[in-house]
Amino acid sequence: MVFDKRILRFGLLMVLIIAALLAIIGCAAPAPVPQESTGAGTGEQEAAAEISPEMQAELEKFDLQPGKPYEGTELNFLICCATAAQFHALAEKSNTEFYELTGIKVQWGDVPYGSFQEKLVTEATSASDTYDLFAFTDAWGAGLKPYMIPISDKVEGVDHIALSDYPEAYVQASRGLDGELYGLPLRGHPFMFFYREDVFEDLGLEVPTTWAEMEEAAEVIKAETDMYPLSVYYGINAGQNTFWWEALLWSNGGDLFDENWKPIFNNEAGVEATERYISWLEKEYTSPGSVSFNEQEGNEEFIQGRAAMFMGWWWMYSRMTDCERGAEGVCENTGFATAPSWEGKGQPRTYGHVWPMGINEFSNNKEAAWEYMKWIHSAEVQKEIVMDKSAPEVSTNVATRISVLNDPEVNEVNNGLPKVGGEILEEARTNPIIPEWLEILGILEVGINDMATGAEIQPTLDQMAADVEEIMERGGYYDK
Repeated sequence: MVFDKRILRFGLLMVLIIAALLAIIGCAAPAPVPQESTGAGTGEQEAAAEISPEMQAELEKFDLQPGKPYEGTELNFLICCATAAQFHALAEKSNTEFYELTGIKVQWGDVPYGSFQEKLVTEATSASDTYDLFAFTDAWGAGLKPYMIPISDKVEGVDHIALSDYPEAYVQASRGLDGELYGLPLRGHPFMFFYREDVFEDLGLEVPTTWAEMEEAAEVIKAETDMYPLSVYYGINAGQNTFWWEALLWSNGGDLFDENWKPIFNNEAGVEATERYISWLEKEYTSPGSVSFNEQEGNEEFIQGRAAMFMGWWWMYSRMTDCERGAEGVCENTGFATAPSWEGKGQPRTYGHVWPMGINEFSNNKEAAWEYMKWIHSAEVQKEIVMDKSAPEVSTNVATRISVLNDPEVNEVNNGLPKVGGEILEEARTNPIIPEWLEILGILEVGINDMATGAEIQPTLDQMAADVEEIMERGGYYDK
């Protein structure tokens, strides 16, 4: 019996020790994380209590999740050119307004544009999770989209992101060859016509609506002033010399390919458009130096008062209206309009250049990245950005939503430029979004420069078409 009592006392002591240890462990352990439920549990009630009505309204506006479920996440966004006013303004707002709503920080990259494509390709194809989000120009998209997540289903579930509120050229450039959407248009530029309002007024000229009218104005300017009528750029530089050429080709009813991916830019319409394009150099409408100009150098001819007409992207307007940068009289007299059309052949067709933004397939923060996508692509954020003229470093006219481009308040503070840009984008096109496009673009720009420096047009176009067809055949387009 004594032995049994000792065992009993020992057992009781062990029970007390274990109970004490459990109590200590229980006090030190973290509180369990509330799990999702169909009802409003304690965790949800506390989160709701912390959200003000104003905060709740903001979250609902952008379809953001309440309770900051991704608080503390830091997203890395691979992008170039931090000095671009649009990017500078968005980066600032991201880490103030978006951060306050979600607790998510966003680190914007600043890769120099010259090495941006190489960096994008390296990060995507190496299955790296360093960057959660990518932005890319339309011409690069076909090679990058296999490394990005499709977002068609996600977009359909968000009321304030409507694809119908984007120009069709921008949406096409954001899709893959499978028809899936892999990005949303972040930055976009219509290709438009700029001219010297004072020169046109002094000479009694009307803003041209056709290429023939532009050429008539060019003859008068050439005869009556010491300026070149046009500033064109035929130099080899990332395909920039194709922009004018495509505007002529498309407005003449021509195209790069037929429905079977056979190159047709060497047909009658293509030859006619090319002859017209090269003739402006031969007629001395543009400087002889145009044979080597890139678009920036062509733009500088206009800014420095050496040319009266120019075709380029709308973001250049801020450079042309910078009175500290240009020649006297340029900044106060830069007008803009839609590109001329081919007489008797309907609407002008120019290139709508776009930078879509999407989510890296290998990101560990895909849902947090989608929260950011919903916010940054909203029409409200776009409008705030283009309305802000508080400082030169954030002043931009760049927007991609049609509703923003047509907004009266936006146009009032941007001299009506967004509305004209929107009109251009109604008829704008994009280049073929295929993996072979960059190789094809190299053939086109070299051929254009060859013709600008004296090569015969029809034989050169024929050789260009043959070279492009070889690329397409190698890519298997004619086996489909």
